[in-house]
Formats: sequence, structure tokens, C-alpha cells
Amino acid sequence: MKRIIKTEEPALLISYRTNNPNGRWQGCKNNQNRREQIQQYLLNDQGGLCAYCEVDLKMANAQGVADFRVEHFHPKSDISTDHNWHLDWQNLLACCHGGSRPDVVDEAERASSPDHSCDVPKADHDWDELILNPLQLAASPCLFRYSRATGAVSVDDDNCETAGVDSTKAQNNIDYLRLDANRLKRLRKAELDRVNEQLRQLVQNGITLEAARDKLARALIKKDVNGHWPRFFSALRHYLGAAAEQQLVTIGYLG
Repeated sequence: MKRIIKTEEPALLISYRTNNPNGRWQGCKNNQNRREQIQQYLLNDQGGLCAYCEVDLKMANAQGVADFRVEHFHPKSDISTDHNWHLDWQNLLACCHGGSRPDVVDEAERASSPDHSCDVPKADHDWDELILNPLQLAASPCLFRYSRATGAVSVDDDNCETAGVDSTKAQNNIDYLRLDANRLKRLRKAELDRVNEQLRQLVQNGITLEAARDKLARALIKKDVNGHWPRFFSALRHYLGAAAEQQLVTIGYLG
């Protein structure tokens, strides 16, 4: 999980909330133009990645295939106060379907049951004080480690201490959101194996390992022409190590 910076609120969401201060998310998203504008803003803010697992989000194509849902970090069902969590821009995140919808993804390996993750296990739980909110993270350092051999994710206790982050909450993100689900490990491993093969080929062609890492970091650790980060950004960041951190400094990375 990486830091997310919220930009301006979608105009159509502001308009709907102004006219419907007690409106609910279902009513808000029923309007296609409004729903698509909110989704596009979320996609842009998150650089195309799921707020939790960092798989690349897929908007609906001409055939209606998508792997994208709007998640409410704080349960929208909470009526303990007058605050309307349904329409709070700061409460909205973009997530994948957590492997739960094989009918709406065009890559079979992205779906598995009951191997679900992200907001599927989160459901309507109030975990505000138990897990980390990606909107409240620092850009650096990376709080998690990733194994190329298995694709597994674990907490980097030293980096959590440096960032002043509760490592227990970081571990809860992995456990509660099932970010170490077999499906995600498999997908991350495939991505890391792909990058490792690129690294191996560069070294085989006579480039030093350090120079190869620098070259790959410059090529991979950046947004593409659509403003999207590479999927499993944090895993690639960890794998490329110091080269990735230098690249992030060079591009002025803030989240």
C-alpha cells in the first residue's frame, strides 16, 4: 500500500451533495456521468492502482469488463453522527474487486474464490483505528517488504519506526485486508520475476548490476502516459532498492 494524495473534488459530486445533503452512495452513482467522473478522479489520484493491493485498476471497456469499485474507508453505514460518510470525498477510494468477480475481469488469474482481498474482507467494518489509511501515509520510506521468491509481503519494522508508523497497524493491513492472499502473491511474483529477467538480461549484456538497477528504476518507477504507476508499485520499489529511491527523489515523488 502506498500513499494517496487527494486532489480537487469532482464537481458533479459537490453538486449532488449540495442538492442532497443526506443523499446515499447508491443514488449518487446511479447517474452514469456522475459515477464516471468520480471514478476518473479516483483513478487519477491513485495513479491507476488499487488503494490497498496496488494491482492496476481496470475501468469498464466496450464489453463492460472492469475491475474497479468505489470503497468507503469509513463505513458509509455509520449513523452515529450527522456526518454523511456516503458522499465524503476524503472517504472515497478506488479498489479492485479483490478477486471476487470473475465475470468482470479479463485476466483469469486476477479472480479467485474464496481467495479474496482488499475491501471484500473489509466489508462494512470500522477499522479506522486498526489499519493504516493510505491518505495518511508518508511518501517515504516504503513500509513493506516483498519477496521475489514467493511474492509475499511483510512489514518493514525499521521503516515503520523511521516513518513514525505503528507497525502493528501495518501488519493489520496485510492480515485484515488479506494482502498476502495466494492470488496476490502469485501476481506479485510474476511481476517481480519479469523485472528480474530484465535485470538479468542487462547484466548479461555487460552492464553492472548497479547500473542495471538504475536503468530499470528510471524506466519503471514513473507514471506512464496515462498518469498511471506500474502495478505493484511498492513491490517494484522494494525490489529495486536504492535505485528506486533515487529515482523517486529525481521525479519529486510525493505519493
